[in-house]
Amino acid sequence: MLFLSSGVVFLIVFAFWVWALLDVIATDSQACRNLPKVAWLIIVFLLADIGAVAWILFGRPPKGRWIPRPTDFAAPRRPVGFEDRPDFTERPEITDRRSAELDLRLEAWEAEQRARRRDEGPHERGSDG
Repeated sequence: MLFLSSGVVFLIVFAFWVWALLDVIATDSQACRNLPKVAWLIIVFLLADIGAVAWILFGRPPKGRWIPRPTDFAAPRRPVGFEDRPDFTERPEITDRRSAELDLRLEAWEAEQRARRRDEGPHERGSDG
């Protein structure tokens, strides 16, 4: 009977440890209290049940309360495109000269593709002809 009860206790403690470990992983790093998220992950992983209890008492963010986020709005939260940079003053417009240059490049590319298809022949393109 003692063996059975110690096995049940072990399973409960193990499940609590796994839950705490997954809870640390799933928690937003800015919401962790008192220590950085990596430190809590190491503590819970190495100290098992004591680390899990410490996470619950001292590290886990309280549910149902608003936790202030950093107010550093100057830092970009997403990659900033070239045209979104503050030092970008004017948008480059395609001029008539640039448009004509691009048209010539397109015509040259199309001619090259036609010549390549003509040189390939029907047997190399996979045609049954």
